Amino acid sequence: MNLLKTTLCCTLLFGFGTSGAFAQTAKPASAKAAKLPAIKGMTYHKARKVLLAKGWKPVQTIESKDASTSPETKYGNGREFWKRGYVEVESCSGTGEAPCAFLFRDSRGRRLRVITKGEESPARKTFAVVSDLEIIPAGE
Repeated sequence: MNLLKTTLCCTLLFGFGTSGAFAQTAKPASAKAAKLPAIKGMTYHKARKVLLAKGWKPVQTIESKDASTSPETKYGNGREFWKRGYVEVESCSGTGEAPCAFLFRDSRGRRLRVITKGEESPARKTFAVVSDLEIIPAGE
């Protein structure tokens, strides 16, 4: 069962290429691309504030009515991030380093996937940190 759950979570974390949530819309040629700040190693909460300030917009990939039962947010830190209003959470794993993936978009249509690792437990003052970033060009 753990292997199945781990496989499912990994597939969900890294297999988003065909999701309808990533449909592209036309962007004006004059739109300025958001800059990618250095956020690796920051807690996700701090990194999110920096991204928003730099023009990155959260992309909701899970319907709000499904968030509490969705396999993408059901495990690991998923529910904690969703409760905080982080609608950009794509998926979280309840095993290993408890990775989560979050999706943002800039004004030019580029997408940014932010990966975190570590337990998110405000009661114990432990917070997930940004471990990786991936720019996904518009149209992919």
